[in-house]
Amino acid sequence: MARAGINKVLVQQARDTVLARGENPSLDAIRIELGNTGSKTTIHRYLKEIEEAEGARLDDGHLLSKTLQEMVARLAHQLREEARELVSDAEKRHQDREIHWRRENESLQAALKTSNEKAEVLEQRLADTRVSFDEKTSELQSECLRSERLQQQVEDLKVRLADKGAHLKSLEDNHQHARDALEHYRQASKEQRDQDIRHHEQQVQQLQAEQRQLNQTIIVKQGELTQLNKDNARLATELAAARKQAGGQEDSLRLSEQRFTSMQEQLNQVNAQLTLKTHECDVLKKQLNRTQLELKENMQKQTALDISLAEARISLGHFKAIAEAKADAHS
Repeated sequence: MARAGINKVLVQQARDTVLARGENPSLDAIRIELGNTGSKTTIHRYLKEIEEAEGARLDDGHLLSKTLQEMVARLAHQLREEARELVSDAEKRHQDREIHWRRENESLQAALKTSNEKAEVLEQRLADTRVSFDEKTSELQSECLRSERLQQQVEDLKVRLADKGAHLKSLEDNHQHARDALEHYRQASKEQRDQDIRHHEQQVQQLQAEQRQLNQTIIVKQGELTQLNKDNARLATELAAARKQAGGQEDSLRLSEQRFTSMQEQLNQVNAQLTLKTHECDVLKKQLNRTQLELKENMQKQTALDISLAEARISLGHFKAIAEAKADAHS
């Protein structure tokens, strides 16, 4: 059933309007011209009646001459051909647009896939960098503990050297006392003096032997101190190497940040393109949003890694100060 207000006259007017625009008076075109009102069955019936009436008038020999009938027939044929060409062109443009949209959609999907792969690679690089940084931090802690142990050994050697010095001084005092005693006994008898001198010489020889032994012990301890100084120099060299490697890690992090910035710009361009597409691109927009969230998480991880690197630099500075203090103490 047709809606109220739709009749043959309105259909005739809509058909004439569509023809005046040079368009094909199809059922859908006329219904759109009518404001999308009326059933297609009713409109088709009115169109058929109108076309039959026009055909009857054109075929009426009493109304048209033969020449005019031929002109009308040729014109009708030409109009039908032009209408078919218009429809064919419209269908071709529609197919071309559909192919264009499909190719552009495939291009966007490929770009999004590439962005996801790059984001995964960057995330893996961040994980590898964090593992390497943790290993270097552990090595620095081990070196700090080793340095503390060496420092304690140096302190112990200093205490032992002080004890040996005190013992040597005590021996020297005893030697002086022996000399005094010898001088006192020299006033006694010649035999007693000779006996005391021999006894004194024995003591002196023993003291000299002990002194030589102490000198040898001091030489050995000095060698140990020299070795400790060499160990401290080696630790300073290892510390410089660790600092250099940490600088390399910092350069790697800076490069990762630049790649993240480039990736963010590419994703922004993809977002700008996706906003111009039709409903068929909504799925791609959702995937792109997930990618942006993953990139945001990666940037947060990057920030946390930068904080860890700053803490490592502070630890390196502290370790350097300890090493310099130890070198000054040895010098």
